[in-house]
Amino acid sequence: MIQYLVEELALLSNNNQEIEFAFLDIETTGLDPFMGDKMCEIAILKTRGYRVLDRLETLVNPGISIPPRASSIHRITDDMVRKSPFFRNIAFKVKTFLEGAIVIAHNARFDLGFLFVEFNNLKLSPPENTVLDTLKIARRYYDFPSNNLGDIARDIGISTLSEHRAFADVRITKEVFEFFISDLKRRGIRIKSLKDILKLQGEPLKFDPPSGLILPQAIEGALRTKGKLQITYLSAYSDVTTTRIIEPIEVNLRKSNTYLLAYCHLRKERCSFRLDRILEVKNVC
Repeated sequence: MIQYLVEELALLSNNNQEIEFAFLDIETTGLDPFMGDKMCEIAILKTRGYRVLDRLETLVNPGISIPPRASSIHRITDDMVRKSPFFRNIAFKVKTFLEGAIVIAHNARFDLGFLFVEFNNLKLSPPENTVLDTLKIARRYYDFPSNNLGDIARDIGISTLSEHRAFADVRITKEVFEFFISDLKRRGIRIKSLKDILKLQGEPLKFDPPSGLILPQAIEGALRTKGKLQITYLSAYSDVTTTRIIEPIEVNLRKSNTYLLAYCHLRKERCSFRLDRILEVKNVC
């Protein structure tokens, strides 16, 4: 579980130049992962103190169409992500990349909510990291007209070039965080250890994984309306994918996997589809 692990801080270095940070940002198809919205880009910048160690940046195929409203904000289109990896293809890489670092994000609940849903749907335990939210610091110590990441950056003189793309927002988050540390030190606030840094955000905030499987919104809708879907399905016996028109009937749990029972127009019969092997889903009019 990703959470603020205050009780573990005494075990960590008191020299904040030795602490590893992982600045994280995710771009998405919508606002609510619990209603089927998906990530379409992820970026992580790993540092030790203020020195850059490594970066991870990739578009992610969400398996659903990106709504025009979301695309107008981050400028990511369906064409751009069509040949990008699905999250299932990068999940272990993301988890490994975060290991041992303090995760820093602006409005961390949003980004980590999407990670929880993705890991949960793959039946993988989420990474366990201490988390720092720059939004909480902004609200606690400052009185910005707007606490939007880009607005804060502009108020303190940080460039917002390419704002709303994942790596650009990671860079902005890093520079905002460094400004906060420097400015708060200047104001006489004690910041000499990781414990001091995490105290800046106030009370600990826990991120609990979702209690059940989150179905893609298109599947939920088709189950309610008895509608048709077009899916791209990865065979359980090979790496072959097929495109099928299906009519969902119900969702079943078998041992450790979840299956969608549907009438398959390719096979002309009812078939069971393992949910984590459905790579893409679209509504059929």
